[in-house]
Amino acid sequence: MKQKVRISDAELDIMRVLWQSHNPMKASEIVKELSGDRTWKTQTCHVLLGRLAEKGYVDADRSGYTHKFFPALSEEEFLAKQSSTLAERVGSTLPSMIASLIDANNVTEEELDEISALLAAKRRELANGKKN
Repeated sequence: MKQKVRISDAELDIMRVLWQSHNPMKASEIVKELSGDRTWKTQTCHVLLGRLAEKGYVDADRSGYTHKFFPALSEEEFLAKQSSTLAERVGSTLPSMIASLIDANNVTEEELDEISALLAAKRRELANGKKN
């Protein structure tokens, strides 16, 4: 099923719980995990999980009496897809997006070092890919 990109804040809360869990979860467990932030009934969570499943973000083990849900993609895959979609929607290039993020945030020296290391690793990856 083709993944629809946009998800609501409530759906994103569910995804974060599932990513942190590393184990399939029942809707009631998700509701309990979010009880500090959300006042949902289990049925509300089931509706949101159904939407996430339709969008291709969540899958379920339906072998037992209760269904257990798990992410259909990793958090990293999700973030990459969201970033690409944002760039397409606003008509931006990767360098201009990065410049905007750096300008809009209080970037520390440590964060700049981390970004530099990521760029250096990508450069090495690209160089090794061209040699093969």
